[in-house]
Amino acid sequence: MKTKTLIFYLIAFVMFSKNGVFAQSNTDSTFIDASIETYTPNFEKISPIFEQFLEQNSVRIDKKNKDYFEIKYTLIIKNVQFSELKKKLNEWNCQTITLSETTRYISQEKNTIINKIDKLQNNIKDSKESLLTAETESRRESLQERISEDKAKIREYENDIRELSSKNGTVVLKITLMREQTTPNTSMKIRFVNMPGFEYSVFVPENSQEGISAEYYNGYMLKYLFTRGKSYITIGAFKASEVPPNDSLMYSDIFNFSFGQDFYSRYLGRGGRKFLNLYSGYNIGLLTYKGKASSHRNIYISPAIGIELFKNNFMLLDTKMTYILPFSENNLNLRGLQFAAALNFVF
Repeated sequence: MKTKTLIFYLIAFVMFSKNGVFAQSNTDSTFIDASIETYTPNFEKISPIFEQFLEQNSVRIDKKNKDYFEIKYTLIIKNVQFSELKKKLNEWNCQTITLSETTRYISQEKNTIINKIDKLQNNIKDSKESLLTAETESRRESLQERISEDKAKIREYENDIRELSSKNGTVVLKITLMREQTTPNTSMKIRFVNMPGFEYSVFVPENSQEGISAEYYNGYMLKYLFTRGKSYITIGAFKASEVPPNDSLMYSDIFNFSFGQDFYSRYLGRGGRKFLNLYSGYNIGLLTYKGKASSHRNIYISPAIGIELFKNNFMLLDTKMTYILPFSENNLNLRGLQFAAALNFVF
């Protein structure tokens, strides 16, 4: 009886070892699949520092693509180095757009690949058997081509298995280090921002005239930036500096709604500096003129040139000069120069 009891406990102990605490040696080996997108206003300074970090830590660079706007890496990096890199990105004032980490189990992925290889090998076997009974030359060529393709896929899968083994205990990091996007570009994704602000403007008609326009108008606008390429809308009003009491036809108020974009020269750094970035742009919008006994509406376009006085990741202060060109009644009384200063904040 004691012998049977002892055998029972031994069997239970073995089963527990296979399925419980002692099963640790059978668990899947893993690696982390990570992805980071980050940008910096100091791209020219940070990119060589980033490269220096990789070299000092002997990080394996699997892939690298570089252009003016960004550098894309695929890195094989140790967990400790990955943690250190994330700290460094914060120290370098890099702003993270996206960050993802996924644990992948190597043995599971290997089994999936092995199953695909087995299926391809069976396909090759079936194709070879069909090749023996093929009646036409085109059929034989088709089977030979299928066999070659399946063998090529098997070689790719075998390379994938070897690659998985080399990743055990590491982080496979796809990281994109980007220049702060300050100009629209069709090759890049539009990145939306939320930067409300306000603008103070002075509009000076080229030839003010009694019964039409005042000498100048003060304007107060809400200005909302919604892309990193500085696309924005403005809405507000201009107020005449002085309207003679007996002049009921002079426009005392001008209401404005417009859409605009600013662009930077690639030869002047594409707006990458914090101070004194020169840019050009345009506004297109609607002006509604109001007087005591008069009113008028006008669609207009205004080319612009400006200077960003200061900007960082949280605010933008700039000033510009535009020339308002109405599409109707485009005379010297209603067209002229506009001087503006704007302040926007990240919200």
